[in-house]
Amino acid sequence: MLTDYIKVTLRSLAKNKLISSINILGLAISLSAFIFITLYIKKELSYDTGHPNTDRMYRVAEIIKSDNFTENSASCPPNTGKFLLKDFPDDIEYMVRFFDFQNPIVTIQLENQELYNEKYVYFTDSSVFDMMDFELVQGNKETVLDAPWKTVVSESIAKKYWGEENPIGKKITRVGFQNPFEVTGVYRQNSVSHIKTNILHSFATVDPFPFLQQNWVWNPAWTYITLKENVSAKNFEAKFPEFIEKYYDPRSKDGTSHYLIPIEDVHLKSHLEFEMAPNSDIKYVYIFASCAIFLLIIAMVNFVNLSTSYSLLRGKEIGVRKVTGATKSQLIIQFLAESIIIAFISYLIALVISFVSISYLEPSLEIGVGELFNLKMLSIMTGIVFLIGFLSGVYPAFFISSFDPLVVFKGKMISQGSGKVLRKVLVIAQFTIAIVLIIFTYVTYNQLAMMNNKDYGFDADKIMVLDVANTRIGQTYDAFRTQLMSNVAVENVTVMSDILAVNNNNHEFNHEGMAAGVWNYYPALVVDEEFVSSLGMEIIAGRDYSVKYAREDSMSMIVNKTLAKTLGYANPEDAIGQRMVSRGGNEKIIGVVEDFNYKSLHSPIGPFALDVRRNRQNNNGNFFTRHIAIRLNNTDKATLAHLEEVWKKNVNNVPFTYKMLDDELKKLYQEENNMGSILGTFAILTVIIACLGLFALASFIAQQKMKEIGIRKVLGANFLKLFYVGYKEQFILIVIAFTSAIPISYYFIEGWLDDFAYRINIGFWPYILAGTLAIVISSITVLSNFYKVIISNPSEVLRDE
Repeated sequence: MLTDYIKVTLRSLAKNKLISSINILGLAISLSAFIFITLYIKKELSYDTGHPNTDRMYRVAEIIKSDNFTENSASCPPNTGKFLLKDFPDDIEYMVRFFDFQNPIVTIQLENQELYNEKYVYFTDSSVFDMMDFELVQGNKETVLDAPWKTVVSESIAKKYWGEENPIGKKITRVGFQNPFEVTGVYRQNSVSHIKTNILHSFATVDPFPFLQQNWVWNPAWTYITLKENVSAKNFEAKFPEFIEKYYDPRSKDGTSHYLIPIEDVHLKSHLEFEMAPNSDIKYVYIFASCAIFLLIIAMVNFVNLSTSYSLLRGKEIGVRKVTGATKSQLIIQFLAESIIIAFISYLIALVISFVSISYLEPSLEIGVGELFNLKMLSIMTGIVFLIGFLSGVYPAFFISSFDPLVVFKGKMISQGSGKVLRKVLVIAQFTIAIVLIIFTYVTYNQLAMMNNKDYGFDADKIMVLDVANTRIGQTYDAFRTQLMSNVAVENVTVMSDILAVNNNNHEFNHEGMAAGVWNYYPALVVDEEFVSSLGMEIIAGRDYSVKYAREDSMSMIVNKTLAKTLGYANPEDAIGQRMVSRGGNEKIIGVVEDFNYKSLHSPIGPFALDVRRNRQNNNGNFFTRHIAIRLNNTDKATLAHLEEVWKKNVNNVPFTYKMLDDELKKLYQEENNMGSILGTFAILTVIIACLGLFALASFIAQQKMKEIGIRKVLGANFLKLFYVGYKEQFILIVIAFTSAIPISYYFIEGWLDDFAYRINIGFWPYILAGTLAIVISSITVLSNFYKVIISNPSEVLRDE
């Protein structure tokens, strides 16, 4: 029986190659897109679900409030986790910390003196292998990180450094530390997590450091706990105030609080300061899921429309079968079987499309071939495809099986009224979705273009950044700078403690009007005298730092206009000379700069301070000299060669690498850029598939209006008037779809743009463009179908009348 259905289906497809190809290709493209988005969503929702007892695992977050600024941090002081475990052993089963000294890139030196710059290198607790889904493939988890100067490496790092050699017992040196670390284990991360690691050092190495033991303000350690069974997060959070009162620094404890974030929520729902890495957003999961479902619905709508249109060409076949004894139920089963078979043919083609496309999409979606052809995924998709084939075939099966043989043989078969209404509703739905996606895509691209090209208030496009945290450049900076400046392409060189607009620390200050011992926290960078001029910032009051006033400036600071206003000085000139006490001592404000964006454009401009680097020859100067910013007038090969040569003369323990500041800023919008690319692809696919649906309706109408057009042509109607007869009905449907799409798209666009402090003005252009595009595309689609009818000889159409 199944073989007969397959033969009939293939014979039917062969008779009408164009409609069959459109039907199959449209569904195949939609299924391919659906597969990719399903895999992407599955991956996004699976973050941190593979850990043992993940339902009881939380990240400890910290809030520090002061009068005019609130820091909501993903990390805590290094001591927080250790003392939580000590004070609450009945509540906490495990605790683990990840700490990188705020150095995202670390230089590793091997025993053969080879140097590697590595990301994701952390000091961590030995409990990581009990708490996280980290599998130790070599070594004993009880001892690999139980003492100072021990380290474990990932499988990829072990292979990179030592190939097929056994890495156990090898020594690696973290540049900046005097002693080497002994490799005691090799591990792999089995499941996807927001915690990405390459090398893990024992926290016991740094735990004895006095400045860490005594610190309860600086919060650079990401801290995770697993609560014991029957301990609720809410009840445990109630114990934080007493804990803070017991241990925290009097300067900040009144404004400090902690709360717990389920580890499963971090990747999609946490967007705090100092995240381990930029997280994704749950709203993108909703957007992509909606797009995938809409695309599939549109393909199913096309299937129905094309099947019912195609049924006009099969009228006599149905009549003959009915006359020869076929029952309505037999016809329904046949056409349902055809529908399901066509769906599976489309699915096979979709798998081929997906396989070919995956190499292009893998970098952005992080999906491999193994996931595409995973047995579970194939089984789920098989069920979905069967359901699609069945649901898409129900209406055409009942519609076709209801044909009256007498009407068919007279050649006067017409569509039922309900069928007309349904097909029109389906076309309206298709184009509504297509127009919404066109508008959303247009707005997305314009918002991204604005963010990528917006003036941040400083010159990002001319700035090269060198990471020098693992070097001694801080102690020999003046000589290093002089050598760099010897090339005419180097306009200026400056220092910054963090990369401007990418990261910063929050520093404590006491200013006019505050009692002694009370502190406010504001974002700040530690810089040198050339920073403001190198970055092209504008001094609007007072003066810039200057080497001429090095002694005076060592106890001075520059603030932005917003911080001056926050301190109560509406006129920036009034802020000059005012007291600002910092950890460095009694300072004063010597200058005010025009506001600049020190974070991504998701956030508004807030108060910000620039404090000058002091005590250059000691640890203070070296610690805050973490990045060198070089202002260049070109980056040709000669310039890069000069910079590398100077680097190698001064640094022998870190490879020469660089980054451009404008590229780093663009990385802040990676998620939005990915979304824009995917949305653009979806918009194109949706328009194409919607046009296929319109093609089906136009084909249906062309069959019905052949004689009307023939009569009008005999009566002298010209080409445009005849085209109007064919397009009028579809034009009305497009107008209705456009009218429906306006409020829907406006609602979603406003919701998305609300996440940005700086956003474009939508205006009317996106709607005008989308509406015009829909009309032009639809008219071309209809014309391609009606053209043959319009130019045909009326005598051939009307000869039976």
